[in-house]
Formats: sequence, C-alpha cells, structure tokens
Amino acid sequence: MSAVPPPATAVTPESSARPAAPAKAAQVGYGLGDLASNLTWTTLTAFLLYYYTDVAGLAAATAGTILLVGRIADAVIDPVVGLAVDRTRSRFGRARPYLIFAAPVLGIAFVLAFTSPGGGTTTVVWAALTFVAVGISHSLVNVPYGAMLPMLTDDADTRLRMSGYRFVGASLGLIAVSLAVMPLVGALGGADRARGFTGMAAVLGAVGTLLYWIVALLCRERPAAPVAREATTWGALASLRGNRHWLGVSAASLIAFVRLGIITAGAVFYAREVLDDAWATSYILLAFSLLALAGSLVTPWFLRRTGKRRGIDIGLAVTAALYVLLFFLDGQPAVFLAVFLFANLTGGFGFVAAPALVADAIDHHETLTGRREEGLLYAGYSFATKVGTALGGSLFAWALAWGGYRADHVSDRAVQAIEWAFVGLPAVLCLAQAACMALYRLEDREH
Repeated sequence: MSAVPPPATAVTPESSARPAAPAKAAQVGYGLGDLASNLTWTTLTAFLLYYYTDVAGLAAATAGTILLVGRIADAVIDPVVGLAVDRTRSRFGRARPYLIFAAPVLGIAFVLAFTSPGGGTTTVVWAALTFVAVGISHSLVNVPYGAMLPMLTDDADTRLRMSGYRFVGASLGLIAVSLAVMPLVGALGGADRARGFTGMAAVLGAVGTLLYWIVALLCRERPAAPVAREATTWGALASLRGNRHWLGVSAASLIAFVRLGIITAGAVFYAREVLDDAWATSYILLAFSLLALAGSLVTPWFLRRTGKRRGIDIGLAVTAALYVLLFFLDGQPAVFLAVFLFANLTGGFGFVAAPALVADAIDHHETLTGRREEGLLYAGYSFATKVGTALGGSLFAWALAWGGYRADHVSDRAVQAIEWAFVGLPAVLCLAQAACMALYRLEDREH
C-alpha cells in the first residue's frame, strides 16, 4: 500500500483528512451485503441447474450452456458498472445509490429466473433471458457493494477484519439457503414444485433487498479525493494489465469460484446419487456453510501470522490432499463429511481474504496511475467470480451430459461422472489457484 500520494493526484488539505475507521456497526453491517448477495447468488448456483433439469425439463447440456453463456454475457457488464461507479457523484455517494435503487430490481429478476412459462423452445429462451437479466441486476448491486470497502477505510487490518465480516455474512447466507430453500419450496408449492420455487424466490428476493438497504444506511463512504486527470475508458482498461498483483488475485479468484461452482451445483446430485440421500444436500450445504462461518473467524487470525499469500497457499495444499483422500471414503459417510468440511475450511482462506487483497491492489494501482478506480478494479474481480462460478456449474453440467445423465434413470456411468466432477476437479483447481497467487507480491514490498 502506498503511503505517499502519487504525483498525478491533487490532494488538498480537506481531501487529505482521513476520518477515523468506520464505526463497529458499519464494519459489522457491511457483512450484511454478502448475506443479501448469497440469498440470491447461492440459491442460483445451488438450485438453478436442478430447477432447469428436473422442474423446467431442460436437457442437462442445454442447461449447462445457458449457465455458462449467460454468466459470461452478464459478466461483461461488470467493468461497465465499475466504470460507472468511478464516475458517479451524488448526494448518496458513489456506491450507495446502486444499493438503494438496483436492489429491488435484482429481487424481481431473481423471481423471474425461477419461473417457467410454456414449454419447449419457449422455456429455453425464457431461461436464457431471465438468467442474463438476474446476472446484470446482480452486477448493478454487487460491484458497487464490493467497491465500497476501499472507500470506507484505507487501513489494511480493518479491511481484513471487514472482509471477515463480509464472509460471515456470506456464510450466514449459505446457511439460510441450505436450511430454507427446499422447506420454502415445499411449504409454498406443495406438490407443485414450479410454484414452490417461484414463491421461494419471492421471499428470498424481498429479504435480500431489505438487507442491501440496511448496508446503504450504515456504511458511509469517505469523500473522493479530486484527481488532476480523468482516464478515458480504454485508458483505464489498458492500465489493468500493469497491475500484476490485481491480475494474480483476480485469476486465483476465478479458479476458486470454479471450484465453488462445482461444489454448489453438484451437491444436490452427489447427495442423491452417490450418498443415496436427497436430503443430504441440505446437510452438505449446511455443514459447508458452518465451516465457512468458522473460516471467516479463523482466517484473519491465521493470515496475520503467516502472511496472506503464504497462508492461502498452505490452505490450498492441504485442501488438494484432502480431496484426493475423499475418493477412498465413499462407504464412510460420516468420515467423508468430516474430511470434506475440513478441506473446505482450509480451502476457504482465499475466499475470505480476496476483498482485502483487491483493496490493497487498488492502493497499488493508485501508485501506478494516480487514480483510485475502485469500481473498475473490483469489477474485474467480480467478473472473475461470476465467470468462475458459471464455468464451475457448466463443467458439472457437462460432466452430467458426458455420463449420460437422465433425471428418470441415472446410470452407473453417470454416478461415476458425478463423483469425479465433485471430488476430482476441485483437487486440481486448488493447485492452479496457488500458482496464480504467486503473482501477488504486495506483502513482499511492504516488508
């Protein structure tokens, strides 16, 4: 992190005054944004593929293609939203207006994604359009939300702590989804699963909107420092390639979210076909969420002692080894679950730390270019997470297609494909993520 403003930045006495760290309520309240985000995001990644194949009646390969193409299409919007945030000046701030006005739009789009009018080609077109719509709406809220962190404080320890609170919110969102989605579907739809999924989406969409509004109420941004020059759009985009630390964090995050996409999309299939217990989906997601919550508390403590990059790499190495071990634990569900959970605890260090790493990379970018560009740099990270999650879900869907998966008859080959995709791919991805983290060297400069 740069301690001296770059020459290109015009700093006045008023703009150089740094307010105290955000109040505790704002630090904790910031995490509610990821709680809101995961009520929609995790529900989409964990249940939309199942909804497409087993409720709306889409073929697995078609559903997987929609998830990938749709997510890439809406991820392209992230840099546009990021540039808009950097150029926004309003009485509400730069990021808060998006949380206030775009959150209800996201709630509505989320409901539409879990509706399925007509059949055949109509269903395919509707699924594609609504999936893109909910993704764009998510960008309009989540990119500004993530970009808020460096706008709230420039203290590295406070950022890491707030990243922890953010992951607490994400973990609580995972818990809520694992506990509430299927019971809500049953309670609101009865035997009509299609109606139940639509009702469930309406409830979670409304709660998510309210939580985003609370974040906007609690978190107030620092005034933006004036800059001597404004970059063109292409100039701002071109400057990204010079920030190797940001590139490393973004690439590592993309791979991490591929892994997460595989786990969340595959849990319902793995539970039903390998563990032979459909309700085990809730157990897996709930246990995964509880360990994520524990990880959000352990990670800041652990990384302060090991260093961010080194601690993340240690966790990834342990996780890869444990995933290999899972192949030998098919007939021991209790041991399988315990190993699976610990693997995801150590593999989650990068998830918790990523927002703080991005914020540090934003500070470094100011040293390089003289501009903060919080929105654009966070949008690049958000782009990576979206594409990663979509690619993970699509890889799992394509594995289903390769195994000849059919909802009415699941062959032994399909079961084997599910197991290899759910357990084997994440082990390889951990090693690839560690390789990308080698680009992040800001801590070396600090020391």
